[in-house]
Order: sequence, then structure tokens, then C-alpha cells
Amino acid sequence: MSLAKFIYQSQKLLAIALINLFCLLGCLAIAIQPSWATSFAVRVFDGDNITLIDRGIKTKVHLACIDAPELLQAEGEHARKVLQNVLDDEEIAVKVFKKDKFGRYYGEVLAGGQNANKVMVSLGLAHYDRLQEKDCSEYEAIEQKAQSNRLGVWANGPDVILPSQFRREHKLLGVGY
Repeated sequence: MSLAKFIYQSQKLLAIALINLFCLLGCLAIAIQPSWATSFAVRVFDGDNITLIDRGIKTKVHLACIDAPELLQAEGEHARKVLQNVLDDEEIAVKVFKKDKFGRYYGEVLAGGQNANKVMVSLGLAHYDRLQEKDCSEYEAIEQKAQSNRLGVWANGPDVILPSQFRREHKLLGVGY
């Protein structure tokens, strides 16, 4: 093999190697893109539990500071539908507080610039979860306003069965999904 042919073959192999390297770097850049820069598909399970789906990866999120009626309770199905409407076609962000005992992320869900957790309480479709007072400023006042306006679960007055009580009475774990 002549020197000229050797150099030509080496350049050809180098060019192929460089093209493969650039393709690999491009794929790597896409793979390490931060999750906040992607759009999520959202599956709403009930009035306070959702699943975010990003490139096939499912992340369960429980809306912090609230406890929505179970699907079998009065207003439970309505709460799920309203949460779906709040989240539909909106850019979703989650302010995560912690992971709960079921492995779900626990946080405030922001959709289109509004706090979905507070929207659910303000419409009377979720109760303020008093067990989570540390991260939940303002929720009690929002619930009191919904209660005084007889919205959602408060339509028939303040004597309602809390979702936690309903779960105990019906031996539900509260995970839902």
C-alpha cells in the first residue's frame, strides 16, 4: 500500500470516527437534558394524585397540603375532573417538599402559573391537610373561605366526612394507584 493510499484511508476512518463522536455527543446532550425543560404528559388519578410521564418514565406526585375526596365519595369524581381541567394543556412544574411513605413525590403542582393545590381547596374540592402544617401556609384560610361560600364538599354545610375518615372506614390505604 502506498503512502498516499494509507493517508487517504486514515483520513476516511478519522472522518467516520468524528461523525460517530458528534452523533454520540448529540444523543448524550439530549439524554441529560434537565427534566424541567421537557413537557410532561399528565395522568390524573384523583383530586390529589397525578402521574407525570416524561419519555416513558412515570413519576407519581401527591399534591401537598391537601386531601381530596376519594373517588367513591361525594365530589370525588368531580374533584378528579376539575384537577384534570386545571392541568390540561398547561406547562407543569412541581415544587417538591419530600417523598412520602408510598414513594410518591409530595409537593405543590404549578400549572399555567397557578397553584393547583390551592385551586382545589378554593373550589371546595379538597380539604386542607392539617398534618402537613410546616409547608402549608395559607391553606387553612382558603379552606375557610370555600366553607363559608358553601363550595364543593361544603355545599351542604360543614358536617362532612373527611377523606382520611372515609379511608379508615372503608379500609382504603390512601395510595389509590
